[in-house]
Amino acid sequence: MATKKFEKGSEEWQFFNDYYKFRQQFYEADNNEEWFQAMVNAGDELISKYANTNIAKYVQSLVLSHLEDVELRWMNKKVEDVQ
Repeated sequence: MATKKFEKGSEEWQFFNDYYKFRQQFYEADNNEEWFQAMVNAGDELISKYANTNIAKYVQSLVLSHLEDVELRWMNKKVEDVQ
């Protein structure tokens, strides 16, 4: 099995560092419109930061997947809270 270690400072290394911070900051949804807007804005900034790189599509895919994941978990929690 082929493995690769990302070189410290490379685009991939920097992205995963940025993505980890983004995911930690916006992991658990707050029932607040400002929080959701801040998450979307931070995701847009991350996508823009890597827009002109060879990993741009991958970055976009991960960020959008995270937004969807947070929304789904938040909606499921709301349903559980009602029951």
